[in-house]
Amino acid sequence: MDDVNGLPGSVDAGTDGPGAGAGDAPGSAAEDAVSPAVAQDAVEAADEGRRTLERQTLALLGELPRLDAYDVARLVGTSAARVLQFWRALGFAGEPASSRVFTHADADALRSALTLLEKAELSEGAFRTLIRAAAHSADRLSLWQVEALVEDAERRYVLDNVSARLVVLDTIDQTIDALVALQSHAWRRHLLALLTRTERSVGRAGMADLGDELPLERAIGFIDVVSYTQRTAHLGAAELSALVQEFDGRARDVVTELGARVVKTLGDGVMFVSDDLGTCLAVAFALRDTFREGAVPIQVHGALTWGRVLSRSGDVYGPTVNLAARLADLAHAGQLLTDEVTWAVAEHEPGIEGFVAEALPPAQVHGIGAVSPYLLRRTGEPGGAPDVE
Repeated sequence: MDDVNGLPGSVDAGTDGPGAGAGDAPGSAAEDAVSPAVAQDAVEAADEGRRTLERQTLALLGELPRLDAYDVARLVGTSAARVLQFWRALGFAGEPASSRVFTHADADALRSALTLLEKAELSEGAFRTLIRAAAHSADRLSLWQVEALVEDAERRYVLDNVSARLVVLDTIDQTIDALVALQSHAWRRHLLALLTRTERSVGRAGMADLGDELPLERAIGFIDVVSYTQRTAHLGAAELSALVQEFDGRARDVVTELGARVVKTLGDGVMFVSDDLGTCLAVAFALRDTFREGAVPIQVHGALTWGRVLSRSGDVYGPTVNLAARLADLAHAGQLLTDEVTWAVAEHEPGIEGFVAEALPPAQVHGIGAVSPYLLRRTGEPGGAPDVE
């Protein structure tokens, strides 16, 4: 590949190739024909791309794929059907057993997974869930990391998006070891934090039999950008990227700094969870204020609730979550709402101070029915907010 701005292996997507025929008239035969020189450039570019991808495959997997499912099955001591089941659980499209898409690294990974299945005496359902969890996390993580590197290359080297992607494709092997080490440490730290929270939660709950009741008591919060669709309708790629990253980055910083956890972001909103209601209240108001007072103010609205939830697949579920989402939809710009039960808990919870609530007229909520919203304010903030829609 030609050099761009001193970057090896990158291509300037805006440069006309040889034989572009600047003097050819539109619609002429010269415009429609592909010159031998252009065709040769295309072949060479394709060859260079294949060589780059082979180099990155070697960096990631140690060898090029040359094994089929039967080969992997023999190496691991299992069936080809199990190999293909593992492949699909990792999130990849189905392949015929005879397709040579595997490497010895795939065999090693399957062997480790089967060892986990045996030693932990897992059910097949739990086994597949663990594989899918790892696959989903890796898919989202790799996409997030590559897009971050592409954007960085665009800014640092003043490249168009295509050229920046070519730079990342050509140089990603220089960062693989550091990315692997970072991910491994982050996973270990977050697993330890989860174990710590679990121990505390179990200690508080004791050995009471909950039967079929949802097992976890948590505070759930939703914060959404007001009029997000209208605000982003006419934004270009750079402006939309800046808005999304500003919201996502600041939301994550505020949520984690105050002791809650981000469940997910949706471009125009963030859902978070905390083990106590006081933390959830602090986070909700901090998010409202940080967006309202930013260099580019963003109006948000939201809601929070307290109750029992179910945690599965990295998400949380249950009526408490649904109610928080519906209340957030009811809130006007700048408003934070809760329900009657949650506010009753907040009023009697030790350590929760500095907040007041105003009962609003009952509202009908789709899928839930009648609810009694409460408008939350910090003590001393002006009241008289408009009724919810």
